[in-house]
Formats: sequence, C-alpha cells, structure tokens
Amino acid sequence: MINRRVKEPYVTVNPCRLCTPLGACLAFRGIHKCMPLIHGSQGCATYIRRFLISHFREPMDIASSSFSEETAIFGGESNLIESVNNVLLKYNPEVIGIATSCLSETIGDDLSQMIHRIRQMVPVTLIPVSTPSFRSSHVIGFHDTITAIIKSCCIEESDSSKVFIEIPILSPADQRYIISLCNLFDINPVLLLDYSETLDSGIWEEYKTIPEGGTHLSSIKEAASKNATYIDLGNLRENSAGVYLRNNFGTMYCKLDTPIGIEATDLFLKMLSSASGKKIPVSLQKERNRCIDSYIDAHKYVSSIRAVVFGDEEMVPSIAAFCNEIGILPVLCASEGQIVFEIEKRISYDKRRNITIMEDTDFDTIEQMVKDLKPDIMIGTGKGNHISIKHNIPLVRVGFPVHDRFGASRIQICGYEGAMNLLDTIVNALLSRKQDKIPDGYSYM
Repeated sequence: MINRRVKEPYVTVNPCRLCTPLGACLAFRGIHKCMPLIHGSQGCATYIRRFLISHFREPMDIASSSFSEETAIFGGESNLIESVNNVLLKYNPEVIGIATSCLSETIGDDLSQMIHRIRQMVPVTLIPVSTPSFRSSHVIGFHDTITAIIKSCCIEESDSSKVFIEIPILSPADQRYIISLCNLFDINPVLLLDYSETLDSGIWEEYKTIPEGGTHLSSIKEAASKNATYIDLGNLRENSAGVYLRNNFGTMYCKLDTPIGIEATDLFLKMLSSASGKKIPVSLQKERNRCIDSYIDAHKYVSSIRAVVFGDEEMVPSIAAFCNEIGILPVLCASEGQIVFEIEKRISYDKRRNITIMEDTDFDTIEQMVKDLKPDIMIGTGKGNHISIKHNIPLVRVGFPVHDRFGASRIQICGYEGAMNLLDTIVNALLSRKQDKIPDGYSYM
C-alpha cells in the first residue's frame, strides 16, 4: 500500500505548481506565427513572460487585455478587441492564442461569445482557451491548450497518414531528439507543440517580433484522419486531444509514457516501428546497449540511494520510474498534481510500497518530509534549490522551471541518450557530495 501524505489543508506555502495560463502561453509559442495574449491584467502577462525568459533564455512577448478596476466590474470585451487590434498592428501574427486569467474567469467573462464576435472584425485566426489558475496547474493549461487547438483546427475529415505526437513539457533538446528518433524510421512527425526553435533559436541579424519555427495549423488540421496516428506521451488526461480525434474522426490513438529510461523508450520505439513498418535501426540498438552498460557501470554508485522526486504531475512519475529502473529508491514523490495512479502504473507493488506520495502539496510540506526522510539526493525542478541548500542535499535539476542554472533548454532526458545523460548527472552529483566531505578529495574511484 502506498503511503499518502497531504499538506495542512488551510494554507499553501510556496506551491509546487505554476499558473495555468503560463502553460497555455508555452503551448501557444509552439504554434507557427502565433502571439499569446492573456485576457486579464498586465501583471499576469509580465509574470509569465519573465518566468519563461528565465528558463529558456530567449525573448518572449505576451500581450494582455490590460484589465483595470473598471474592466473588472463591467467586463473586458472592449479591452480584448483593442488588444487584438494592437497585436495585429505591432506583430502581424497569423494566429493569436487567447488564454483567460483568474480575474476574467472570476468576473464571468464569456470568452467564447466574445471571440465569436471579434472573429468577424479581424483577419487572423483566434484560438481561445479557458485557463483559470484556481482550477488547475501549468501542465493542465499546456494540454488543455493543445486540445483547444485541435478542436479549433480539426473540423473537416482529412485523408492524411501522418504521425502526430503530443508531448509533455520538455526541453527543446528533448523535442529535437524525439523528432530525430522519428526520422530514423522515415517518419516526419507533427509535434504538438513544437517550441524547439521559437524558444531555442540561434542568433538573429535583426530582431523578430515572432520567432521562426513552430507547428503550422495547416499540419494540425490533418490529424482529423482515420489514416493518421496520434501518439500521446505522458499521463492520462480527462480533456484529451487524442481521444477527441479518435471519437470524432477515427484517428488511431496510442497512449504511451514519456520515453525516459530504457523501458519507456523501448515502447516508444516499438510504436514508431509499427507505425512505419520499419525495423528498429541498428544505431538505436547499439545506443540501447551502451545505455545498459552505463546502468551496469553506475550500479555500485546508485544502488539503494534514497531520493526525493518532485515537480509537475507528468515529470514525477516518469522520473520515479527511471529511478526504480537504475536502482535508486524514490522514498518520496511529491507534486501538486495527481500522481498516485501514474506511479502505480509504472512501478510494481513490491517496489512502491515504501514510497511516500504527496499530492496537492507545497514546498513547505516537502521540506518537512525531507527532514524526516533524510534522502541522499533530490531530483526535480530548480524551485527546490532552497531545500537542497538548507539541508545540504545534492539537487539534480530536471523539468520546468530551472532558473538557477544555465542551459535548461539543453537538458536532455528522453531516449537512451537522455537516460545516460541523466544517469551521469545523478552519479556525479552523488560523487561530488562524497568528495566534498573528504579534506583532500580523491582523484581515483
């Protein structure tokens, strides 16, 4: 039986989750020539913009309908119309993605009706999504936006036989790696959604108001086909774009875990092999063998190491399964989302019975558990750095956000290659901690 711990119900101190429209803005940045717009206050847009810039180290503009006291009382339709026109004038986008804030949701603005009227006035595609932060997390905002985009685009049936992949929130490096794996099977996938270039581009000779890259809406429309394959990576979701496509257009729908670690990567590659009719390339078989060899080499360093795994509800179960795969004991798995079912699905009963799982939690509660459990390592986002420093526990940073280290866009944890990268980082963090406790260090191990 899994141990469940919950935070005190009356207060949240330093929450694990981020706001829902933040996830929506990140998703909209994965659309070609798309400008995100927050229907709410300027403060929401500024916070989200600053947060994303600190992680990706790339410019990120987010428009706002700029609620005032008067707007909060009488409604924000006139502000939304003005903001859409301002975005058209300054950015000339092909798409404007409009996400609601807590403020516009609380006063009851009917966004769908507003968008219906505004569409008659402007020559641009408008995609609205409801994202009140009091209802869910940035992960839900990200995937609800993908579903909103699918429902907006997929109106008529297509005869396409393309492969579509809905990803969790991954680094641009992981996005490019997943695409490269597909290319080895002669598959040119449509990634939902692809911000690998819009949030990790090269240098520009001239500033671009909207960076190049992203998934084209014209490609997304082709998902409405009984000949198409929709691969959904990550957790099971209530508001699933893949299920919508399967139920309405007969699209082949496949649900898989994010390919982190050998087992999850094996299943992903088998799916690609089935979709393409091609065998798994020898190059990937050799990469898998190198990954197994690295597991063997590292076993003496990671065996029975006790870890705290924390972060968003999609990353924590996958990282916990990876820890179990390499011999680390995840003594605590913590998230503000729902993770019990996903961990049960990935880790057998005899391995998970000593895991304490915390849902709907915050960092204050996590810290109290860390004091009791005294783990050897923490694996999660950069938001746990204060616990790591205070209790002298090494922190391996994965997921989103990472603000206190450089190179978050290049952290690769997917596939066999990503498994080796993550294993190396974990082992070296453990070795560094041991070395710091030896006066003269050591030069051989």
